Amino acid sequence: MSFETEELMPIVAELADKYTGKESTSITYEKARQLMEAVLYCIHEYEGDGEKGQELLSMDGKSVAKRAYSLGYEAVQKKVKETQILYNKIIPDFKYYENRCYYDTFAKGISSFFLYYDPRFQPQNHILTLDYPVLYPVYTLQGIDAISAFVKCVSLEQVFLGKLPDEYVLHVLRAYSPDQGELIINLAGIVLRNILGCLMAGKRVNTQRYTPWELERLINYVNRNNTVSLEQEMKGLVDELLQSGYDGLEELGDYLKTDLHDFCYELRNAVKNQCVNSILAI
Repeated sequence: MSFETEELMPIVAELADKYTGKESTSITYEKARQLMEAVLYCIHEYEGDGEKGQELLSMDGKSVAKRAYSLGYEAVQKKVKETQILYNKIIPDFKYYENRCYYDTFAKGISSFFLYYDPRFQPQNHILTLDYPVLYPVYTLQGIDAISAFVKCVSLEQVFLGKLPDEYVLHVLRAYSPDQGELIINLAGIVLRNILGCLMAGKRVNTQRYTPWELERLINYVNRNNTVSLEQEMKGLVDELLQSGYDGLEELGDYLKTDLHDFCYELRNAVKNQCVNSILAI
């Protein structure tokens, strides 16, 4: 659905009146552009809301844009509420495993978002930089879309990490770097890589070091696959892991698999250059 600028200007004018409390007849160019972006953002939200169906098709042309904006604004408010409910569900048991970026971004930052987010006049601004790097590319999104996707990613990570002993998670993170608490890294990806390393080596997932035999088995596993086939093998191992420990949670599997392409490329290079300990807790 697309609209001409003339169809959107009356909506922007109404927003401008609300913004100034009708005490001014003019606003700056920058503010007018911000309000136009707010209108377009809400219309985009309407277009992405499958529940709305074909509600606007029978309306006359001039009223369609305003109605699309109004329904989109409602969709924004609904998404904010749903995201806050999910956040409030996660935060009481949120574990950040000594990583300051994880804690600051989620525990501090997201709570501030709900205090300062402006769905009426600036829904496209998600306020936060979202420094903690989740595996899903949320950084192409704006406003509540970015925050909603980010909170969902953290929710999946908490499910994944929460089923593992804290001592194991901290073991592999500290093996990755003694300064892991100060690094901007994705914790779930590091932990998953180490679990997959254990599975390839025929090793129990624990804090014990690899035996020479287990390390040899891991290296042979990698060497008998090219990058493409290794990635397919890793997807199969993730599926097995989810079936055995996470009730086959498909959404979690899809999330974790987003890191496998990079992992397989890095793992093959590490084996080739005899530095597997650079990416696994060997």
